[in-house]
Amino acid sequence: MENQNHILQDEISIKEIILTAKKWINFLVKRWVFVGIACFIGGTIGFYAHSSKEVTYKAKLVFVSSEGEKGGLSKLSSLGSQFGINLGGGSSSAFGGENLLELMKSRRLVVQTLFDSVTLKGQDTRLLEYYMSRFSLMDEDLKPVSFGNVTSFEDCNYRQDSLLNIIYENLTKEALSVSNLDKDLAFKVVEFTDIDEQFAKVFVENLTKNVTEFYVETKTSQSKKNIQLLQEKADSVERELSKNMVSAAVSKDRSVFSSNTRSLVNTTKKQMKAQMLGTMYAEVIKNLELSKTVAAHNEPLIQVIDSPRFPLEKQRSSLIKMLLAGLMGGLFISGGYLIARELYRDIMAD
Repeated sequence: MENQNHILQDEISIKEIILTAKKWINFLVKRWVFVGIACFIGGTIGFYAHSSKEVTYKAKLVFVSSEGEKGGLSKLSSLGSQFGINLGGGSSSAFGGENLLELMKSRRLVVQTLFDSVTLKGQDTRLLEYYMSRFSLMDEDLKPVSFGNVTSFEDCNYRQDSLLNIIYENLTKEALSVSNLDKDLAFKVVEFTDIDEQFAKVFVENLTKNVTEFYVETKTSQSKKNIQLLQEKADSVERELSKNMVSAAVSKDRSVFSSNTRSLVNTTKKQMKAQMLGTMYAEVIKNLELSKTVAAHNEPLIQVIDSPRFPLEKQRSSLIKMLLAGLMGGLFISGGYLIARELYRDIMAD
């Protein structure tokens, strides 16, 4: 019995909703002129918004990153320890995985890219000046800022650095996008959207080049330092070996004409030292060549698969979508206004 009452109440509620909806639909239909004018205004606004919005171009670059053979440098640690050299790759994962994506949006590398000299539309310029020529960019005190006397972002003063921060925010907040092509793949995508087709293409290419150079330099810095130390050690041992070989030869020549046993002992000592230095030199050279080989295997790689090509993909809002959005906005606003006004009149009448 209770279930039947619930079903009956639900049916009554649904009927009430349907009747109420019909009532307000008929109410709005009777005032179709007002609603139509509102929809026309909304559609006009949508059309104007579509027409006034600038066309943008998307530059897309796809690359793949490789970390090299992990653990290779650890094989040299026991050999390098003989000479007080650390052959461990301390920065092997400093910019691996998702960190590499964040590196491409870092302020340092984005701003460094802006200071790159390029050729755009037949003119030699820097990306920074080319970008600023399109806007009236000013600092916090609303004064124009020039970078003509600055060759690097590290030399900027307070006003210049403040403006660079504004430009960086403008470029990275919505225009620059870096993501994985697929979570299971090593392919990564860099996308940059701008109203200037040439600027978008050149900016993406230069940013990727700068990130690649910084990434490889950072990842191989320890290996290069180790190779340099081994090379210096090899040069030092070689110089000492050459001097001892000459000294041993001179001592041997003198001992031929001498009957003094002590001179033979000195000659033997010098020869033994030369042999010891020769053995040490051979070990250092072996470690040096092995270090170079392992460093080459561990050197990371960023390989560009697809670079942006003209013409770039155009980005523009759909006219149909903007018109529909304007029409629906006009319908809801006018309908809401009429219904709210009618409800208010009913309340005041009661």
